[in-house]
Amino acid sequence: MSEIILYKDKKECCGCGACMNICPKSAIKMQADEYGFIYPVIQQDLCVQCGACMTVCGYQNKPKTEEPKKVYAAASKNSALLRKSASGGAFAVIAEAVLKNEGIVYGAALPMENGILEPKHIRADSLDKLILLQGSKYVQSEIGDTYSQAKRDLIQGKVVLFSGTPCQIAGLKKYLKKEYNNLITIDIICHGVPSKRLFQDFIEFHGKKLGGKITEFYFRDKTKGQGMITRSVYVGEGHGFKEKVLMGGCTAYIHFFSKSYTYRENCYSCPFASEERVGDLTVGDFWGFHEEYPSYDVKQGLSNGKGISCVLVNTDKGNNVLEQCEDQFVLMTSDFEKVAKHNDQLHSPSKYSPKREEILKLYKEKGYEAVDQYFHKTCKKDIVKYTISGMMPKGFKRNLKKTVGKIQYIRGKYDG
Repeated sequence: MSEIILYKDKKECCGCGACMNICPKSAIKMQADEYGFIYPVIQQDLCVQCGACMTVCGYQNKPKTEEPKKVYAAASKNSALLRKSASGGAFAVIAEAVLKNEGIVYGAALPMENGILEPKHIRADSLDKLILLQGSKYVQSEIGDTYSQAKRDLIQGKVVLFSGTPCQIAGLKKYLKKEYNNLITIDIICHGVPSKRLFQDFIEFHGKKLGGKITEFYFRDKTKGQGMITRSVYVGEGHGFKEKVLMGGCTAYIHFFSKSYTYRENCYSCPFASEERVGDLTVGDFWGFHEEYPSYDVKQGLSNGKGISCVLVNTDKGNNVLEQCEDQFVLMTSDFEKVAKHNDQLHSPSKYSPKREEILKLYKEKGYEAVDQYFHKTCKKDIVKYTISGMMPKGFKRNLKKTVGKIQYIRGKYDG
């Protein structure tokens, strides 16, 4: 018999690991390529060619998708929960409700393991673990065996909330092979994912620049406002724990992420970057909220300065889940186009740039430090812009945008 081929082109694999989880002989391992992106590799001496792996690829064989039935702007009423979330805390509110009812939550975390931050999915069975799942992670989170763990929980009758990128949710659904009434899925609006190795090399390099070792990293910190503001917790010789808050755009990793230069190859042709969604709910940032609703009074509870989530309700199950948490939210009905206007990946995948090959080739041959040097050499104007932005008083940019939005709104009414 001929050997099983899981994919012919890297564009056909998202690295979700469904094939690894389903293999009855543990013959499939996820291995990193020269850039750190993980792909399944079959150990042919263990493979019995049962073909189970070929049936669970949610990327090549999409599961059922749905267009949103309802769209909301949302923010948690719990100020502590909101402060620790990247945007409006939509995921955290729903996850908290599941955990309080003795359910299980799966999501992306950045635990410190063996002296290094590991972007990976974990199982949370208590409220004290929820904080590990909060906040954005702009890196591929490795699924590991969490599909298998989730299946065991579902079979035992536990309510399971599984969150992840759309391709990860698709992988889970294909792996499970059947619908579970006790499964809730949340897919995030995803731009694309850099590799774990690139992220870890960035963290090591950034820590050395700070004079220590980074033990915690937050992609979106609200200490100095809302947006791509990072916070690093680090420890070094001669001093205890310190923190560094920095505009993300001042780092090569975040800047190139925001430009879509460092994603997996398949991200640029992602079949899930569309209005049709694979999760019961879709969550993301409601960027441009005050631009879309210039007359909205922040005293009503929604403020870009504190963070606003968009929530797309894609299934009846998703609607029921949201209704059960409704009293924990400030909710405002919106529409898909207002959200999609500021989230391109609800219409189409991130655009490929030849810069990707240039940057990743440099990374492969000379390491992350060379990427950082390239960034400081070629992106000087951007660095100055982000540096000045970071020096502005908290709320200044938000108020400026809000004022511009009101002027445009009034001008539009006058012109009309």
